[in-house]
Amino acid sequence: MNEQLKTVLALFAQPAFLAKDGTVLWCNHAASSLMAEGTALYRIIENEDTLYSHWNRTGSLNLSLFLGGYEYEAVVVAQDEYDLFVASKRTMEQSAEAFAFVSASVPLRKQLHSIVNAADSLFDQLPEQYSGSKEAAQLNQTIYRLLRLCSQMADGGELILGHREAQKQSVDLICLLTDFVSQAKPLAASVGVELVFESCAASVPADADPALLERALYNLLTNALTYSPNGGTVTLKAEKQGSLLLISMSDSGEGISPAISSSLFRQYAQRGLGDPRRGLGLGLPIVREIARLHGGSLSICDHPDHPGTLATFSVSLTRSALPLKSNAIRYDYSGEFNHGLIELSEVLGAELYRPGEVQS
Repeated sequence: MNEQLKTVLALFAQPAFLAKDGTVLWCNHAASSLMAEGTALYRIIENEDTLYSHWNRTGSLNLSLFLGGYEYEAVVVAQDEYDLFVASKRTMEQSAEAFAFVSASVPLRKQLHSIVNAADSLFDQLPEQYSGSKEAAQLNQTIYRLLRLCSQMADGGELILGHREAQKQSVDLICLLTDFVSQAKPLAASVGVELVFESCAASVPADADPALLERALYNLLTNALTYSPNGGTVTLKAEKQGSLLLISMSDSGEGISPAISSSLFRQYAQRGLGDPRRGLGLGLPIVREIARLHGGSLSICDHPDHPGTLATFSVSLTRSALPLKSNAIRYDYSGEFNHGLIELSEVLGAELYRPGEVQS
């Protein structure tokens, strides 16, 4: 074992440990207070053991650990024959930020409702030659972006705080993914990116919340389109592994920058202030929480075969007795607006948002 590496890791205030063949072999002081050397990884990685075993040890892997009864976010990097885990605890500040998002979304939603009503009236009164103008399209796109921002703050904050439950029903996951691709494929093509779907089977039944899974898919697709070049490809793949379905989305972009690999699941942390691709940083935390509600988890790593990023989240295929009572009334965050146009509004061109041409 690399003694120089151990000396450096011993100085870390964060828990750090080395593992091999599914077992923790060495811990620094911060980690040894939470677990013992010789601990089996499946005991601390829980659902993510399948995703960890799926990793090919290239680039970095980002996942969650459960140490001492608390949740930690960890970055995993291959070091010779060992895997290095460096963990950081979810802070009270992160929960406070999520609560602030939810609180701020309430007045924002009220004002946005007024804006939508006013814009509808304005677009109805526009002469035909102006309704398809660049300015009208940009205004309409901005409204769609505000709708997404508001829903990310409200629903994302609720998910991160653990205040949301999955309204599960019996669904065919392959049909769900196929329907998603049919809706999203032409939108991706409009920005010069091909969306490809590869399925392991013709049918995979499960108990799931279709609306939440759609949100997870759109969040991953937004990231993939953001970093994919014109002429690139985004691949959605479904692979059954044991009692889980692994749903992965890969792009042909620049991959994960080392500068942000340790903060992928933290709000605000993904990009610098000058980066036009900077957002709230809620997308990946939302996907991770949706995966957890489905008995799974999320991992992010560099693509093993080509430049780009590979995001994989898992869904449990273990069936359970669904309640006999009627499902709760579902609230559609988008109202009458097209989900794809809302969720991808940050990456699509304004020409798709010409008033009168947008399909609900």
